[in-house]
Amino acid sequence: MTGRMLGLAAVLLAVAACQAASPGQAIRSQDGSPPTPRAQVSSSASSAALSLGDPSPGARGEAGPVPRCRTSQLAIAFAGGQGAAGTIFLTFRLTNRGPAACTLHGFVGMQMLDAGGQPMPTRLVPNGGVFSNQPPASTFSLGPAAAGANVSSTFQVAYSDVRRAADVSCPPAFELLVTPPEELEHLSIAPRGWSLAPCNRGELDVTPLRAPGVAPA
Repeated sequence: MTGRMLGLAAVLLAVAACQAASPGQAIRSQDGSPPTPRAQVSSSASSAALSLGDPSPGARGEAGPVPRCRTSQLAIAFAGGQGAAGTIFLTFRLTNRGPAACTLHGFVGMQMLDAGGQPMPTRLVPNGGVFSNQPPASTFSLGPAAAGANVSSTFQVAYSDVRRAADVSCPPAFELLVTPPEELEHLSIAPRGWSLAPCNRGELDVTPLRAPGVAPA
């Protein structure tokens, strides 16, 4: 019995000695292929484990936050107008002239100027008057004009051309300054082929900026 126990202990010691081999010792495969160093096996296993983890944003190709549109990269244009029951509707278009997309959210600011370039009474009312049923402002991305058609944001302006008791006159504007949301610099557009002569002390009702392709509600 003592001899068998000693033999078993010797076998266990031999197995432990094999498992304690140095990291650089080769591991022989069972199919007879060349041995692979332990260090290489360990490195490959670590690489495989890393590849299963969540890749970094750069590895996934994700872009960072899209910046807001700045005045310098936008262009404004008149897109059409119509009148009904004493109310004039004007539609304007903002286009991104920059090389990359930017975001817009909210209402533009506006200021009318007279023939001498001086400020005229201008009362801007977001979603006011006939636009009281319009949805609130939303954030959207405005792609560069070079990307193709239908990449412009639009907004509408409405005003009354019917004189009220408080109106001495309803003089026409010779220039309209338009300030994009959260900006200090403005864009300028002059009435050419359309008029801007609001009564009611210069009240201009305006919709929020709309994403490309979104029609008025």
